[in-house]
Amino acid sequence: MGITKITWEEYENYKAVDTPDNLYIREHNGKYYTVFELGVASVRRVFEIDAADFEAYLSGERSGNDLLFKAQNDRWPPTEEEKKASEKRFVEKGLTPLIANPKSQELFTQEELEKLIPLAEQKWIDWKGKLPDDYVSPIER
Repeated sequence: MGITKITWEEYENYKAVDTPDNLYIREHNGKYYTVFELGVASVRRVFEIDAADFEAYLSGERSGNDLLFKAQNDRWPPTEEEKKASEKRFVEKGLTPLIANPKSQELFTQEELEKLIPLAEQKWIDWKGKLPDDYVSPIER
Protein backbone atom coordinates (compact mmCIF):
# COMPACT_ATOMS: atom_id res chain seq x y z
CA MET A 1 0.00 0.00 0.00
CA GLY A 2 2.88 2.34 0.73
CA ILE A 3 3.50 5.67 2.34
CA THR A 4 0.53 7.79 3.46
CA LYS A 5 -0.08 11.45 4.24
CA ILE A 6 -1.13 10.57 7.79
CA THR A 7 0.69 12.64 10.39
CA TRP A 8 2.50 11.23 13.39
CA GLU A 9 -0.11 12.81 15.66
CA GLU A 10 -2.96 11.14 13.77
CA TYR A 11 -1.15 7.82 13.84
CA GLU A 12 -0.61 8.03 17.60
CA ASN A 13 -4.37 8.47 18.10
CA TYR A 14 -5.22 5.29 16.20
CA LYS A 15 -5.92 2.06 18.08
CA ALA A 16 -2.76 0.09 18.97
CA VAL A 17 -2.85 -3.50 17.71
CA ASP A 18 -1.33 -6.36 19.72
CA THR A 19 0.88 -8.53 17.52
CA PRO A 20 2.88 -11.70 18.18
CA ASP A 21 6.15 -9.85 17.51
CA ASN A 22 5.17 -6.63 19.31
CA LEU A 23 5.23 -4.69 16.05
CA TYR A 24 4.28 -1.04 16.20
CA ILE A 25 0.98 -1.28 14.28
CA ARG A 26 -2.14 0.84 14.57
CA GLU A 27 -5.66 0.30 13.22
CA HIS A 28 -8.14 2.93 12.09
CA ASN A 29 -11.42 2.35 10.24
CA GLY A 30 -10.42 -1.20 9.31
CA LYS A 31 -7.04 -0.18 7.92
CA TYR A 32 -3.65 -0.98 9.43
CA TYR A 33 -0.62 1.29 9.63
CA THR A 34 2.97 1.23 10.77
CA VAL A 35 5.70 3.83 10.99
CA PHE A 36 9.30 4.05 9.80
CA GLU A 37 11.94 6.69 10.26
CA LEU A 38 13.42 7.49 6.88
CA GLY A 39 16.25 9.57 5.52
CA VAL A 40 19.30 11.27 6.92
CA ALA A 41 17.14 13.65 8.96
CA SER A 42 15.18 10.66 10.32
CA VAL A 43 11.69 11.78 9.29
CA ARG A 44 8.81 9.61 10.50
CA ARG A 45 6.55 8.33 7.75
CA VAL A 46 3.34 6.33 8.18
CA PHE A 47 2.78 3.36 5.88
CA GLU A 48 -0.49 1.55 5.23
CA ILE A 49 -0.59 -2.22 5.57
CA ASP A 50 -3.05 -4.12 3.40
CA ALA A 51 -5.56 -6.06 5.54
CA ALA A 52 -4.86 -9.30 3.62
CA ASP A 53 -1.14 -8.87 4.25
CA PHE A 54 -1.80 -8.30 7.95
CA GLU A 55 -3.91 -11.48 8.04
CA ALA A 56 -1.08 -13.42 6.33
CA TYR A 57 1.20 -12.21 9.12
CA LEU A 58 -1.25 -13.11 11.91
CA SER A 59 -1.81 -16.58 10.42
CA GLY A 60 1.94 -17.25 10.48
CA GLU A 61 2.18 -17.40 6.69
CA ARG A 62 4.47 -14.35 6.78
CA SER A 63 6.87 -13.04 9.41
CA GLY A 64 6.81 -9.63 11.05
CA ASN A 65 9.89 -8.66 9.06
CA ASP A 66 8.13 -9.74 5.86
CA LEU A 67 5.12 -7.59 6.74
CA LEU A 68 7.22 -4.52 7.47
CA PHE A 69 9.22 -5.03 4.28
CA LYS A 70 5.98 -5.22 2.27
CA ALA A 71 4.58 -2.08 3.93
CA GLN A 72 7.69 -0.11 3.03
CA ASN A 73 8.47 -1.60 -0.40
CA ASP A 74 5.00 -2.55 -1.70
CA ARG A 75 6.16 -6.13 -2.34
CA TRP A 76 7.13 -9.14 -0.28
CA PRO A 77 10.85 -9.66 0.32
CA PRO A 78 12.55 -11.90 -2.24
CA THR A 79 12.62 -15.63 -1.59
CA GLU A 80 15.91 -17.48 -1.34
CA GLU A 81 15.36 -18.76 -4.89
CA GLU A 82 14.79 -15.20 -6.14
CA LYS A 83 17.91 -13.98 -4.34
CA LYS A 84 19.95 -16.80 -5.87
CA ALA A 85 18.55 -16.09 -9.37
CA SER A 86 19.36 -12.39 -8.99
CA GLU A 87 22.91 -13.15 -7.85
CA LYS A 88 23.32 -15.57 -10.74
CA ARG A 89 22.20 -12.91 -13.25
CA PHE A 90 24.68 -10.46 -11.70
CA VAL A 91 27.56 -12.92 -12.04
CA GLU A 92 26.58 -13.83 -15.61
CA LYS A 93 26.52 -10.15 -16.56
CA GLY A 94 30.04 -9.43 -15.30
CA LEU A 95 31.67 -12.89 -15.32
CA THR A 96 34.73 -11.76 -13.32
CA PRO A 97 33.07 -12.69 -10.00
CA LEU A 98 33.58 -16.30 -11.11
CA ILE A 99 37.32 -15.68 -10.78
CA ALA A 100 37.34 -13.17 -7.91
CA ASN A 101 34.90 -15.10 -5.74
CA PRO A 102 35.06 -18.86 -6.37
CA LYS A 103 32.02 -19.30 -4.11
CA SER A 104 29.93 -17.69 -6.89
CA GLN A 105 30.69 -20.78 -8.99
CA GLU A 106 28.28 -22.72 -6.75
CA LEU A 107 25.39 -20.89 -8.44
CA PHE A 108 26.05 -22.75 -11.68
CA THR A 109 25.96 -26.32 -12.95
CA GLN A 110 29.15 -27.90 -14.22
CA GLU A 111 27.81 -27.62 -17.77
CA GLU A 112 27.20 -23.88 -17.30
CA LEU A 113 30.65 -23.40 -15.80
CA GLU A 114 32.26 -25.12 -18.81
CA LYS A 115 30.77 -22.39 -21.00
CA LEU A 116 31.26 -19.43 -18.64
CA ILE A 117 34.70 -20.04 -17.10
CA PRO A 118 36.71 -19.65 -20.32
CA LEU A 119 34.89 -16.35 -20.98
CA ALA A 120 35.44 -15.21 -17.38
CA GLU A 121 39.13 -16.17 -17.48
CA GLN A 122 39.67 -14.27 -20.72
CA LYS A 123 37.82 -11.24 -19.39
CA TRP A 124 39.97 -11.34 -16.24
CA ILE A 125 43.20 -11.64 -18.26
CA ASP A 126 42.14 -8.73 -20.50
CA TRP A 127 41.50 -6.68 -17.36
CA LYS A 128 44.38 -7.68 -15.05
CA GLY A 129 46.93 -9.16 -17.46
CA LYS A 130 46.93 -12.60 -15.82
CA LEU A 131 44.80 -14.84 -13.63
CA PRO A 132 45.32 -14.65 -9.84
CA ASP A 133 48.24 -16.76 -8.60
CA ASP A 134 45.99 -18.81 -6.32
CA TYR A 135 43.26 -19.36 -8.94
CA VAL A 136 42.17 -22.95 -9.64
CA SER A 137 39.89 -23.52 -12.59
CA PRO A 138 36.71 -25.46 -11.76
CA ILE A 139 36.62 -27.13 -15.16
CA GLU A 140 38.67 -29.98 -16.53
CA ARG A 141 40.53 -29.25 -19.71
